Amino acid sequence: MLDGPPCPRQRARGNSLPETGSTIRKACMFDSSLLPAALGWASHDVIDESTRWWLAWSFDPQFLGPLGLVAFWYARGLRRWPARTREHSPWRTASYYAGLTVLALSFESPLDRLGEHQFSMHMVQHNIVMMIVPPLILLGAPTTPMLRGMPRWLRQGVVRRVVGSRVARRVFRFVTFPVVTIAVFTVFQWGWHMLPGWYDRALNDDVVHNLQHASFLAVAMLFWWNVIDPKPLHSRIPVLARILYFYGAMVPKHVLSAFIVFADKPFYPTYERVYRFLPGTPLEDQQLAGLLMWVPFGELLNLITVGIILGFWFRRGNAEQRAKEEAEDAMLAAARSAASGSA
Repeated sequence: MLDGPPCPRQRARGNSLPETGSTIRKACMFDSSLLPAALGWASHDVIDESTRWWLAWSFDPQFLGPLGLVAFWYARGLRRWPARTREHSPWRTASYYAGLTVLALSFESPLDRLGEHQFSMHMVQHNIVMMIVPPLILLGAPTTPMLRGMPRWLRQGVVRRVVGSRVARRVFRFVTFPVVTIAVFTVFQWGWHMLPGWYDRALNDDVVHNLQHASFLAVAMLFWWNVIDPKPLHSRIPVLARILYFYGAMVPKHVLSAFIVFADKPFYPTYERVYRFLPGTPLEDQQLAGLLMWVPFGELLNLITVGIILGFWFRRGNAEQRAKEEAEDAMLAAARSAASGSA
């Protein structure tokens, strides 16, 4: 491990973590009601060899507040929807809150702090935000619960106007067009990682760092929208064609992973200056980051996603077949009833 100065955005943030037991316990206390939602733009302290990094939690109300609000709206919307117009299984609710919880942990847990010192940890965080959180949230079918749960003035005064706008509908159709979402997903990943200075700037500037995280989450939500049917809305892509769509975005992602793994020097100077808590050189840490992007958040996740898509296809086919058989049985029963009546 290498001792080095903290990156500038940490140095500007003041004090190191408290070391006394009682002070640490007070610093790490939090309201558990805030946990089921939030994305943290927290003020960070310096991590060095004396820091108990596993206690480096951030409980930032600017992040937890909005996430707590959307969690509350979802729950209230379900309560206001007693006579369900369509099925909303408990697993969907669990998926939605799992997505919010994972999102909160990825930004409020020590992972966020460690990502400023280890590229590999930053890669884990970014892939959680792009590859784990969006499908969990969208599988929760949040549209109806959120609309029913939000205040009336917001639903009628803002959402209805936006949804009713022809321009807004055209923009939405454009940004969710499959070729566009693949292109945007790819450009943002390659741009943040490969354009000179962008990634280092994010490590050293809070505003740019927050913009990076927000852009990753936004483009990933658009991408996953076409993989998942976020009821009552539907993807415009046929079910089996979603496999091709998914790999259309994953192949450029794998190529980016290969560039990171097989580079002969570190890409980001900041990671050469800061303290590293894992053994190895900055180049080895970069190679680990690329492998994490390539294998667990790449090939393994690809297989899981394709398996889920195929399972959904079989389930839909079986449901359609059952509906067809039930309709035929009903017609046959009606014909028999009519025949017996005429006799």
